[in-house]
Amino acid sequence: MLNSVLTAKRLLTRPSRRIRRGAVLLTAVVASAALTAPSAVPAPADSTRAESVRVLAWNIFHGGKNDGLGGEKNFALLLDQLADIAPDVFFSVETYGSAEEIRAALSERAGKGAYHAVRITDAANDNLWVFTRYDVVTTFPNPTGTTVTDFNIGGARVRLPGGRQLNLFDTWTSYTEPWIGDMIDTNAKDVQAGRPPTYSPKQVADAEKGKQIPQVTDIVRKQVPRMLAGNTDPVLLAGDLNTIPAADWTDRWAGCAHHFGLGYDLAATDILTDAGYTDTYRAAHPDVCADPGRTWSPHPDYAGMVTKDRIDFVFAKGPQIQVNDAHVIDERLPQHESGPFYSDHGAVVTELTVR
Repeated sequence: MLNSVLTAKRLLTRPSRRIRRGAVLLTAVVASAALTAPSAVPAPADSTRAESVRVLAWNIFHGGKNDGLGGEKNFALLLDQLADIAPDVFFSVETYGSAEEIRAALSERAGKGAYHAVRITDAANDNLWVFTRYDVVTTFPNPTGTTVTDFNIGGARVRLPGGRQLNLFDTWTSYTEPWIGDMIDTNAKDVQAGRPPTYSPKQVADAEKGKQIPQVTDIVRKQVPRMLAGNTDPVLLAGDLNTIPAADWTDRWAGCAHHFGLGYDLAATDILTDAGYTDTYRAAHPDVCADPGRTWSPHPDYAGMVTKDRIDFVFAKGPQIQVNDAHVIDERLPQHESGPFYSDHGAVVTELTVR
């Protein structure tokens, strides 16, 4: 039996960049031109029990203790929010020293028993952690090469109560200047004001080429296959990619009110969908105009944005996974006093069935 906290790939004895609900079901075939169906992977013969899995992906902004949002007082409220969500799997970004408090709060207050905390980033700035109520079977080795490090990608394999195993990868890809979200918002404001857009479609598309495209490519084509080492259990890959969904910003959706007639030929998230991953939020909400799913940014400093950027994701791969619902949380709990949200990112919650 594993102990509660897995730190620097070892077991211990003690426990930024940066909603709406839907009812669309997704199995191995996705009825949407913007999505790619998961690849067919045979399910183990003994895995017949369908299980509900609630997944949370959230960049909690400086460990939830950013001074601009109230520091320790904000962190206490953020823990209330985590306990209220009660995720079965929580992909945390910008964890930064808050892991044990998060693990303890989920264990004591989420109502799902004890949680394990898997540390992904070995460095002092412990960016990535995965928190889960499921037993941890193994953790994955650190990335190789120079394109990404354990600050960007890592994870673990867990076992659900019915025996099905699930591969979990927490991700963060780098922010770049000029940032793609700022560029499309600037262009939208130009259109609103009757000016030509500041940035050409090519300049916007090229903005991903500095970091996001190389890093996502390396993660999807090299690091994840190496870490899986031939394992064919279903995969969840989630986190903050610091780019916007390529499929949401094609010319097909240029007529959306928050797109201002603009479309772009983006690529980073297409690398995932082309590899058989499903964007679970978009699976649950296929209408981009009606449900943009903004996660950047609920922070007051970005109240002037006119576009609705979704830069935080939960991707799934494997026909054993069905997407039942997804939503974004970007407002305080009703019992908390009025004020800004607990992070500069909205939290993405996806409800799955795994068979």
